[in-house]
Amino acid sequence: MNPESSHLHGRTGTAAGLLDGQAGTVRTYCRLCEAGCGTVATVERGHLVRLRPDHDHAVTRGFACNKGLRAIDLHRDPDRLRVPLRREGDRFVPVSWDEAMEEIASRMRDAMSEHGPRAAGIYIGNPVAFNALGSAASGHFAGALGTDRVFSAATQDCSNKYAVAELLYGSPSANPIPDLRRTELLLVIGSNPRVSKSSFISVANPVVELRRIRDRGGRVVFVNPVDVEPDIGTTLQIRPDSDPYLLAAILHEIHRTVGFRTGAAQGAVTGAEQVAAFVAPYSPDAVADVVGLPAEVIAQLARDFATAGSAAIHVSTGLNMGRQGALAYWLVQMLLLLTGNLDRPGGNYFPARGIGARFGPVDRTAASFHTTRWGDFRRAMGLLPAALLPEFIGAADEPLRALVVVAGNPALSVGGGPELTQSLRSLDLLVTIDLYRNATGELADFVLPATDQFERPDLNTFVQGIQVEPYLQWTPAVVEADAQQREEWRILGQLLQAMGRTPLLDPAATDALPLLFDRALAPKGLDVPALRAAGGVVPLHEDGAERSRERLGVDGPLDCVPEALGSTLARGHALFEELRAEDPGRFKLVTRRTRDALNSAMGNLPTKRPGDWPNPLWMNPHDAADLGLTAGSRVSVSNEWGALAAEVQFDPRLRPGVVAMTHGFGNAGTTGMPVAQRRGGANVNVLTPRGPGAFDPVSCMSHITAIPVDVCAAPDVAPSPVH
Repeated sequence: MNPESSHLHGRTGTAAGLLDGQAGTVRTYCRLCEAGCGTVATVERGHLVRLRPDHDHAVTRGFACNKGLRAIDLHRDPDRLRVPLRREGDRFVPVSWDEAMEEIASRMRDAMSEHGPRAAGIYIGNPVAFNALGSAASGHFAGALGTDRVFSAATQDCSNKYAVAELLYGSPSANPIPDLRRTELLLVIGSNPRVSKSSFISVANPVVELRRIRDRGGRVVFVNPVDVEPDIGTTLQIRPDSDPYLLAAILHEIHRTVGFRTGAAQGAVTGAEQVAAFVAPYSPDAVADVVGLPAEVIAQLARDFATAGSAAIHVSTGLNMGRQGALAYWLVQMLLLLTGNLDRPGGNYFPARGIGARFGPVDRTAASFHTTRWGDFRRAMGLLPAALLPEFIGAADEPLRALVVVAGNPALSVGGGPELTQSLRSLDLLVTIDLYRNATGELADFVLPATDQFERPDLNTFVQGIQVEPYLQWTPAVVEADAQQREEWRILGQLLQAMGRTPLLDPAATDALPLLFDRALAPKGLDVPALRAAGGVVPLHEDGAERSRERLGVDGPLDCVPEALGSTLARGHALFEELRAEDPGRFKLVTRRTRDALNSAMGNLPTKRPGDWPNPLWMNPHDAADLGLTAGSRVSVSNEWGALAAEVQFDPRLRPGVVAMTHGFGNAGTTGMPVAQRRGGANVNVLTPRGPGAFDPVSCMSHITAIPVDVCAAPDVAPSPVH
């Protein structure tokens, strides 16, 4: 029996594995998003049979969302991978783990021998962030191979935050969160907390937290093309991709009227005059047409933010995924810092952490950019721009020829259409490690079955430093894998061993979490055995918002405008002129999140969706009427990058001129996920820019929302196939 699991006796426990005929419950937590809601799993005869919210959880207190509770359906899906598969022609056949490891290692060595160590690479998917051992092992893998070819879903999601946090605060994980419990004014930009539960903040029930702000007399202001929560606060329905200029105008107006003030950071800030110079051209009047809001509304928001007793900001993917996510996130930090709302009760702050942030030397100069044939870019957290995957694969010199994909699906999550698919298919070796043979797995040479969240022990490392109520949580494996699934860290370790390289941990280790994390937990007087003994959940003492940056470990003056941001600011000025010249009659396509889908991960679960075609194009009914369209009309959506077919559905909450679709569809050819295959639905990423210029150079963040598109009636068009 694995030391991370043991027999349960009685009604409730904290470890896995039940004696035949016994029933019991296991306290665990969800690993689908930052909320990490506590759950209770019922196990009978070694099988997970029920999942419910944990009402006794010290922090999440019985909340769990629809997606989190559907994790049991992922676990029990009969289409999940259970044995390693190897491609033989156009089909996949079972293969032993030993054979798979030996052949993968041999083919990877061949690629590296012919093209150099950079011929090998890794793509790290979003679920890895919520897998303590898998995350650490994925990060180690590339270094052990001697390659810097590291790609990640983060460059489709949040790498703008990593880049700015590193440049300003010294660590990519230093992202200040809003003090929801004390703020008087909360600005929420590009977030739909009811559907997505927010990101880069760990709070179990964000809608309730927002209501509490309203109920105690505070204000919540949403900045979003969609009127997301009208019963909680006001929504300023901004034009997509104009966030930086709204923020710049707010700073401009504050500087003009009351001036900048740094509050707790007084005397520790340099470069405020450079910020003032950058925002000087962006008065509310100057940006009103681009932003799509009246100048007086912008000016009033600036006054309100500057004069509030406390003000805080939360931003999410709607801001991140535009063309200038890094510029926008930097302006958010400047707005907090230069109004005295950083390190302030009711403002934004750095919460207590159970595991410290990683700090190291940071090159903040322009020399930190890499010069390549596809333009200059700076690597946030060592990541390369996924938007350039086809370019790296097809390069004449040092091409990427062998790629390992861990819990990811770049075929559907990275911008591109046939070009991306053909590039992945052309690799000498493509290996996927996943719960399913997904759309990327259909192109792979080997598909390796991974354990899911219920089949591994874990520690909530990723959310340390972004929790509204800080705590540590350990969970055992709730059940053991029912077939040949293995944990990602073991698979990567075994592959490195097969190649004669050193793994992060011995793949044969039976109690790995303490080996990796006991030292990191020691400053809190904890270790993994102590977390087990405490029942898994240990709340952490919160010292409050004051001086949180100092406690984080950041010392010395804070430079508002590091040299590495110079080109980002210059690009911002140029793109403003481009936005001013845009055709106002063209639609902007934004990403729509849904309550029953999480990227492409839940595509194989049965669900109900409006319309005969899944993944409709959502439109404001007035826009549809102008085009002579009705609900259910078939349309073609196109731009210079590609085209797709969709069915129209109405959403009156959308700003006119904005249309929306959900990413993660496009499984017409995914035979390993037959439910998703039958459902169909277009891959919206065929419309996103790709290649050079399709990403933010300072963060490698892809441009995958606020995409200009044309929409026209297409009565005879057929649904788009996967490419």
